[in-house]
Amino acid sequence: MRRASAVGTLLLGGLMLAAGTASAQAWLPPKGEAALGLGWARTWADHHIGYDGVGGNPGDMTWNNAVSDLSYGITDRLAVRLNIPFVMSQYVGPKPHPARPGKPALDTGAWNSAFTDFRAEVRFKATTGALAVTPVVAIVFPSHWYESMGHSAFGNNAVEGQFGVSVGRLLDPVLPNAYLQARYLYAVPEEWAGIRPTRSSAAFDLGYFVTGSLTVSVLGAYTKTHAGWRAPVDFPPATNPNFYNHDRLTKHEYFRFGGGASYALTGSIEVGLNYYATLWARSDINMSGIALSVTYGFSPAQVIKRNKGVQ
Repeated sequence: MRRASAVGTLLLGGLMLAAGTASAQAWLPPKGEAALGLGWARTWADHHIGYDGVGGNPGDMTWNNAVSDLSYGITDRLAVRLNIPFVMSQYVGPKPHPARPGKPALDTGAWNSAFTDFRAEVRFKATTGALAVTPVVAIVFPSHWYESMGHSAFGNNAVEGQFGVSVGRLLDPVLPNAYLQARYLYAVPEEWAGIRPTRSSAAFDLGYFVTGSLTVSVLGAYTKTHAGWRAPVDFPPATNPNFYNHDRLTKHEYFRFGGGASYALTGSIEVGLNYYATLWARSDINMSGIALSVTYGFSPAQVIKRNKGVQ
């Protein structure tokens, strides 16, 4: 049985928080190959964007995300994955959210930290030809209770199911040494105040092998929440108990775009740098992010290169 360990971020950790996916990952690790990933990403924002596209500046929001990620190829066509972020967040500004009754305030200007949600995923590669079609089923569940209401909230503190598919293909012979993969996920979270804020998320990854060691990529993610409250016009007053669910029930919609590069130092060690920004949003924030990674074992680019035979 082949085994490998890894140190690195999930590609675009900010996109993972925002869209539930870091990269499309249509290709799977080989049978018997495991990877343990540890990494860091930083995301930030200074504007809320209303449902009408008009922005407001309540202050500065920053998140540092340390991610632990374990994946394993059960067969060449079936893989499992489990990850959990440790989030450190801070809000500095004149408009903090009020504290939940009986709980400490989150938006105090100090740094706060917590483990957030486990995410367990199963992927199955349904095809064997040039086009990789890989259905995915995942469940997200909180590691413990944590505050979900505030400018610097760690997450939604919610259980949700995710269902989707990834599709990928090498672009030979039209564009040699390039690949394109994309993923669609439909998320079904818990219900609050009689509303279940289901959402659709799509992400793409267009990559090119400049050399056998250097890969550059362009990435994007779009998310649309299908039910919920338009920000801020549909929010209840702070005296209403449902006000403390307004972050969970906001009807987010956004498109985020970025790119990056990775370099294979050896056959099993790869370093990478990625950046993204929000190009368009409604009922959301103008989030941007940067991710640094060092991977030992396999990365998505390495798996694709193996399929292509790039040395």
